[in-house]
Amino acid sequence: MPSEVLTVDGAWKRYGDHEALRGVRFSIRSGESVGYLGPNGAGKSTTLKLLTGLSRPTQGSVRVQGLDPAQDRTRALRRLGALIEAPGVPPYLTGSDLLDYVARVKGVPSSERQNAARQAAESMGVVGHLGRPFGTLSTGLGRRMLLAAALVGDPEILLLDEPTLGLDPAARHDLREVLRTLSRNGLTLLLSTHLLEDVEEVCGRVLFLRNGVLVGDERVTPGAAGPEDSTRSLRLRFASDVTPDSLSQAAGAAFQFQGDGPREVTVHFSGADREQAELLANLVRAGLPLLNASAPEPELARRYMELVGREERE
Repeated sequence: MPSEVLTVDGAWKRYGDHEALRGVRFSIRSGESVGYLGPNGAGKSTTLKLLTGLSRPTQGSVRVQGLDPAQDRTRALRRLGALIEAPGVPPYLTGSDLLDYVARVKGVPSSERQNAARQAAESMGVVGHLGRPFGTLSTGLGRRMLLAAALVGDPEILLLDEPTLGLDPAARHDLREVLRTLSRNGLTLLLSTHLLEDVEEVCGRVLFLRNGVLVGDERVTPGAAGPEDSTRSLRLRFASDVTPDSLSQAAGAAFQFQGDGPREVTVHFSGADREQAELLANLVRAGLPLLNASAPEPELARRYMELVGREERE
């Protein structure tokens, strides 16, 4: 497998007068976990359709494992799993039927199909629902079954389009854990979404898309904002100017202050709710004019607003 397993080279896609993609260019190396961020309608799903051969670029090219998925789809997509938008599944088809069909399409040997389907179902917690017709599944269960289908055959490349859509918080947490595990084991992931938290917990790189144009490509630290991080930060705003000495004297050495202005500071500390409560109480007790305290905007959210903003549809 080439080191660059996904390549989009100057891709344009036009639907009549509408330009869904405009010169998008990026490549993803084997083993990378990449978030593809942008609002609904930015062109994310269109990109994934090009990479899976469901559509062809009007101009430019795409390659999967060095192959054109529209020209050589079987070989290009042999070790790829994908979930794009909301694929139509006949309501009478059971989960077992769906996963078996995907296994056959992917060329899983007949002697291994049942085991491959069960492993994928176990990863998404839907084993107990394999015998049910798809039309009887709730939105969340149906989504999890489709995700299981994308994982059939232990793919080396995974393309996911809004994967947590319709999932409850527990299911979203479980899916992110599955993706983190797969990434640690060498899976190449392109995760298309408009939800920053999906990307923050899984991806090490982010592509920002706005109005069909790639406006950013940046490295991030996956899991930096996750529940395992014991370091807390608070943004404090005061009614009048405060000095670093007055803050340190009131709070103590365990708290580190970063000045954002004479009346705004960010404080960093390790601890739980009790330490946060003591900090705020000590500042007030020292007579400092504290107006409010709030969690600072995550770095990814800040960059998203800078690069994408509140997009106006064209």
